[in-house]
Amino acid sequence: MAQASLAAPLRRYCSQHLFSPFKPRHFLFPFSRTSSYSLSQARALRPVVSPSDGDAIDWEGKRSEAARLADRKSRNELKREARRAVQWGVELSNFSPSQIKRALKVASLEKEVYEALMLVKRLGPDVREGKRRQFNYIGFLLRNAEPEVMDALIQAYKDGDTSRLHSLTAKASLSTEGEEEEEIEEASDEDEVVEDYVQVATRWLEGLICNDPSITKEVYGIQNVEFDRQELRRLVRKVQLVQEGRSNDAAALMQAKRPLMRFLRSLSKRTDE
Repeated sequence: MAQASLAAPLRRYCSQHLFSPFKPRHFLFPFSRTSSYSLSQARALRPVVSPSDGDAIDWEGKRSEAARLADRKSRNELKREARRAVQWGVELSNFSPSQIKRALKVASLEKEVYEALMLVKRLGPDVREGKRRQFNYIGFLLRNAEPEVMDALIQAYKDGDTSRLHSLTAKASLSTEGEEEEEIEEASDEDEVVEDYVQVATRWLEGLICNDPSITKEVYGIQNVEFDRQELRRLVRKVQLVQEGRSNDAAALMQAKRPLMRFLRSLSKRTDE
């Protein structure tokens, strides 16, 4: 009886604490001590950025900004270099074939540059867009040339400074004597070809102005190249009108003949290709 009276409070305590949904069950099971408070504390933990890490992040941002500025600067430099190379091509195209070949030899440039320059020299003044594209291509080929050498060569040719040209040639690595002689002969042949173009164009000009039937048939009968026949007639008529004028102004006649001569010289070159 006494034992039953002692066990009754114990049963009530167990029923209240062991089966209650609001109390932890650590009375009889001390090994499962995981409280909601400790779990919430674990979830609340966040990585703390140390001062050294913060400095590294800040340095990375500065380095990225510096890289962007350097990239922008390099793009601007590339644009300037491209424009400079195109200008080199424009300057070189005004020289004779032998001068161009010698300049490219001193600058250690490929034969492809010479061929591109010869092509742009054959383009007439009426082919503006084609010339622009060709000069851009020449600038692309000249992008790796030495700026000091190119500027010095072009300036020496423009000034007619033969001593400077000899000095630049002496510094360059030249080929054997036999190869040089062969190149000089080739350049001379090319000069003769250019002279042939001029002679043909001059013959055409005089014949068209005088209404020579054979010359007129020869020129307007060209079929292997396309050219503006209406523009040619206009240029011929302009020269004839100046000749028919009473003033007999030699300067006006020369000014009228100049565009016609350019047109016919370009046509002569293209028909021979």
